[in-house]
This record gives sequence, structure tokens and C-alpha cells, in this order.
Amino acid sequence: MPATVHLDRGVGPGVVLLHGVGAGPATFATVADDLALDHHVLVVERPVGGGGEGGARSLDEQADQVVDLLVEERATGGALVGVSGGATLALAMAIRHPGVARRLVVHEPLLGHHAPVLHQRFAEAAAHAAAGDDATLAVVEAVMGSATWAALDPGAREAARAGVARWRAEIPQFAAFDPTQDELRSLVGLRLLCTVGADSGPERHAAAGVLARLAGAEVAVVPGAGNAVQLDAPLAFAQLVRTWLALPVGARP
Repeated sequence: MPATVHLDRGVGPGVVLLHGVGAGPATFATVADDLALDHHVLVVERPVGGGGEGGARSLDEQADQVVDLLVEERATGGALVGVSGGATLALAMAIRHPGVARRLVVHEPLLGHHAPVLHQRFAEAAAHAAAGDDATLAVVEAVMGSATWAALDPGAREAARAGVARWRAEIPQFAAFDPTQDELRSLVGLRLLCTVGADSGPERHAAAGVLARLAGAEVAVVPGAGNAVQLDAPLAFAQLVRTWLALPVGARP
């Protein structure tokens, strides 16, 4: 399946929302509704990883396909907001397509060997997911957080299970993301915010520090959230994004 528009709502400065693995675009409902009060919000359904008709064989192909969709929708040049795998994809898009966004918000992206503990964990997760559906769902639950997984409504949990073949194909693609220092440093001229859940592990906070050092990212912690911030603290995240987007260059969140 190629990249598609899941939701198009609101009027104002453009904000594009990108989902990760295990939590599809519908999980952005509360965030999108709040931001759409004063922004034009586009929620994107990422292209299905792993190839197949219209799918993407690599993260680079995903990045190219989403950028093509944004060009078609005249949605480039605004803000790009990604969560988890969507944050990793947003970084890949900004590296491969400078100018696709003026501002970038990434919640807990992967950074390859620059964040070695996180990189190793996802290499192990990719190997584990290859064992089958149950193993893949175990990886999704671990990344999302057990409490968040347990709190999912039945529809969201069923959607996660229904997409298990997709997640199994995509986890290795995200795990393989390994930008060079020069690629990350190429983002220094971009206004970049890296958010981390207050409840996330130290490896996520360490990765944010690396992005601050190499790419000049600003860093903010979201209270009451882990990796799936759009589920854990959607209104707090939406307000943080709104406030940061309104800040003049040089001001801190």
C-alpha cells in the first residue's frame, strides 16, 4: 500500500503527523483534533514496508513516497511531527529531502549507531520479530509499553494485531536506520525539537542528547508519557507542539 492521507482537517499553518509501528494513524485522533483548532493538520498513513504493491522496500523508499504525497497535497514547507517510527521516518525525510519541512518535531526516533544501546535493542527486536506473529506483537508491546498496550481500547488492539505482518516487515527497516554524522549535522539549519516521554528509559533520553549535540535539536520531556505519546498524553503533546511552533527562532520550549 502506498502512502495515503488518513485525515485532512483544519485551517492554518500546516502540520503533518506520522505514525510509527504498531500504532497506526487513527491513534493520532485526539492530537489531530486539538491541533486542528488552529492548524491545517494532515495525518499520513505511511506506505507499507516490506515491498508489495505500492509498498516500500526500505526506509528511504518510505521517505521518498511520503514526500511525493506531501508534494501532491501541497503540504510541504510546514511542520513535520513524527512519533517513534514516524520520528525516524521524519529524520530520513529531512535528510533526503531538505526543505520538505521548516520545522521538525520527533518523539523518540532511532539514531543508528549514534545511540548504541537503542540501536542494539532494535537489532535484537528485529531478530525476535522474525520468529512470527506472537513475537512481533511482543516487540510492539515492549516498544509501546506494557501499560499503554493494556490501556488500548479493543479496536486499537485489534488493529495492531491485524497489522502484524506489516509490523514484522517494517521493524527491520527502522532498525537499519543508521545516518552518518554528516547527515545528522545537515539538519542543524532546521528548527528541530526532540521530545522524550518522562516515563521512557534512559536510552531514549540519551538518544535525544545525541540529536541535540549533532543536529542542534532542542529537547523537551513530555510528562506522563512513554514512547506512544499520542496515546499516553495526547493533549499535553499537542499543546507542547503548538507552543513550540509558535516560538520565534532562538526561543526555547
